[in-house]
Amino acid sequence: MDEEKFKKAIQTLLSEIGEDITREGIKQTPERVCRMWKNIFYRYNKKLIAMNEDIRNNGDTETDKNIIPITIFTNNGYKEMLVREVNGFSTCEHHTLVFPYKCYVGIIPKDKLLGLNKIDKIVKYFGACLQIQERFTTEIADWINKYIEPRGVAVMMVGNHFCSVLQGDDGKFTTSAIRGEFLTPTKGVPMQEFLSIVQGMRQQPHL
Repeated sequence: MDEEKFKKAIQTLLSEIGEDITREGIKQTPERVCRMWKNIFYRYNKKLIAMNEDIRNNGDTETDKNIIPITIFTNNGYKEMLVREVNGFSTCEHHTLVFPYKCYVGIIPKDKLLGLNKIDKIVKYFGACLQIQERFTTEIADWINKYIEPRGVAVMMVGNHFCSVLQGDDGKFTTSAIRGEFLTPTKGVPMQEFLSIVQGMRQQPHL
């Protein structure tokens, strides 16, 4: 990012809406916005990389700052479903307004396992750019399906879009992306189990 160019662009936007860019509360705003955007849009400058523990612990420190490592472990026999709830926010690409979300990720593992906190990193990485919720949801499912190669993965996201709220509409929007055994279960009813677990999570008093 060319920080000086970015700051001048923010000054122009503020000036165009009628703001006095020299007043005390505003004159540092371009610098603050620059820092904020660098923090929340880190996906543009980093890559999500799946790796085993040996590579993770012996990585090149010069390049580590440009990647987000996702450590994968060998599955020693766990065959049941894992479900993780991730709370975060992304930014609408149509209006550049933040939308908070709750994302539920269900995985039926095969030969590889993820630490539960790595699911958080995956979800938040794909939200760290200008997004639409449909693509956001699909990218999470496709990445896990490609690099973890589970028997199945299900992603459900509930977003609250302020652009709709500001126009007087309900901003709640639910999307899903389903892969593997969640689509064509070989035995049992994993999709129903996933939905039941998600419902239970959403009914917890702290949510």
